[in-house]
Amino acid sequence: MGAQLRVYRAKIRSAKATKKITRAMELISASRIQKAQQRMAEAAPYSRAVTQAVSAVASHSSIDHQLLAEAENPSRAAVVIFSADRGLAGAFSAQVLREAGDLAERLQGEGKEVLYYVLGRKAVQYFQFRQRPMEHKWVGGSDQPQFEVAKEVSDAMIQ
Repeated sequence: MGAQLRVYRAKIRSAKATKKITRAMELISASRIQKAQQRMAEAAPYSRAVTQAVSAVASHSSIDHQLLAEAENPSRAAVVIFSADRGLAGAFSAQVLREAGDLAERLQGEGKEVLYYVLGRKAVQYFQFRQRPMEHKWVGGSDQPQFEVAKEVSDAMIQ
């Protein structure tokens, strides 16, 4: 009887330790989310200004460029999926993949071929596990995005 009691007490201690670790991880991820939201809020005016500037150039310019011309009857659509590269972002990656799936269904319902451009290890694993084709994939760097990767993605999209 005493041996069983020791086993149960050890399991309880283990569960309490796991609970403490999980709580600490939740607090860390919550603070990271708050910091990211603050950075997004700080960048919003710049984003609006860039969007307005690009819209003004596109509408008042006579430049002939692929990104400024709208295709008359597009048969393909590109879906760019950004996900996390590692843990503590499961809900984020799952929601991104769910929204991408909904968008792809809607586009396929319109009769368009959907091409996937996938960024982040979680999304790449999702597509590989389900044996879905990816037009291009990028892994690594979702924590600290680099301009070079963004340039590579934009070049792939333009092509």
